[in-house]
Amino acid sequence: MKLSEQSKVQLACVTGGVITVGIARFAYTPMLPEMAEDIGLTETVAGFLAAANYAGYLSGALLISFMHNLQLKIKLYRYGLIAAVVTTLCMAATTNEWLWYILRYVSGLSSAAGVLLGGGLLMHWLRHNKAKVELGIFFSSLGIGIVLTAITAQLIKIEYNWDQQWLIYGLLALILIIPVLFWFPDFSKSTIGAQHTEHKETQPLPSKQFFLTLQSAYFCAGFGYVVTATFLIAIVELLPGMKGLGWVVWLLVGVAAAPGCWLWDIYVRKVGLWSSLFQAYILNMISTALLLFDPSATVVYISAVLYGCSFIGIVSMTLAMVGRLYPENPSKSMSHLTFSYGLAQVIAPALVGIIAEKSESFTDGLIITVIVMLVGIALLMRAVVILKSGNILLLKNS
Repeated sequence: MKLSEQSKVQLACVTGGVITVGIARFAYTPMLPEMAEDIGLTETVAGFLAAANYAGYLSGALLISFMHNLQLKIKLYRYGLIAAVVTTLCMAATTNEWLWYILRYVSGLSSAAGVLLGGGLLMHWLRHNKAKVELGIFFSSLGIGIVLTAITAQLIKIEYNWDQQWLIYGLLALILIIPVLFWFPDFSKSTIGAQHTEHKETQPLPSKQFFLTLQSAYFCAGFGYVVTATFLIAIVELLPGMKGLGWVVWLLVGVAAAPGCWLWDIYVRKVGLWSSLFQAYILNMISTALLLFDPSATVVYISAVLYGCSFIGIVSMTLAMVGRLYPENPSKSMSHLTFSYGLAQVIAPALVGIIAEKSESFTDGLIITVIVMLVGIALLMRAVVILKSGNILLLKNS
């Protein structure tokens, strides 16, 4: 069966997301127990490595928010793909913590390129070619990447030591670059003006107070996302009767996240975006809270599924919503939200890692995460109240 041009472009961008986020970022999660066992990686260093990665992502998000040149974006996107492969391979070449910090930081930059530049370039191509502008398929790359790293982790964990495993992940990323390079679209006929064409709405813009409240709620969502994304497998491996099952839990996260955007899109059409977003926040909080109550294997699996479907829903629905509320310049609003989400991802893993090492348990860190998510839910409710008070129309799908 011959693939259409649109299918090739979408597959290229999805594969780019799998490389830059699924492997360059998410391979680190199943690697934590391996590095702890083989070379004594501590919770504090693990947390700071995760923070360095998200600092790179945050820096990349800020840099991208100031970019307007299409050709520069294309060039940096390709550099991001290469950086994802190189940094993953180089993790095997050293045990120097400071070099690891640099590698994880650059890996974070590549993740920003894969998600923000990749998604933006895909939207540009779809608009320019008069195709339906939807990113549900694109965001599935996060879930696909988690599934890929979970399965790979199980296949290689016994026969290969930690550095060899990093090499395998790097080689896998190198192989996946091939279809991206072949199928990545030709923008030579595109116009930069088309990239910035926005649909003007007559609806008034929300207040600054609303946006700051929503941004604070999104910060809390970032905190809730990153603690589980960083430490889930390490937490599971410490639970009674769960030793060796971390990869299964991580696989369930990916299986739930991969179709999550599509399922939330369908749900939004039925109950509305704000109601769906509120429920996604609650599910994300519950997924963390379940890990605090001496969970059985069944409870842990439920937690993983709830986490996978909720975090991807929060990201996709929030970005879609601000794009509709701020139609005159949606990219600017999205970048500001991404900054707050990324800031939480720098702070949270470092904080929880330090607490976990001192207390020899992840319990306190999980409690803090649940509290932060509860605050996020309250802030989201407050944002809705502010929006309504400004007479902003809340459409069922917006």
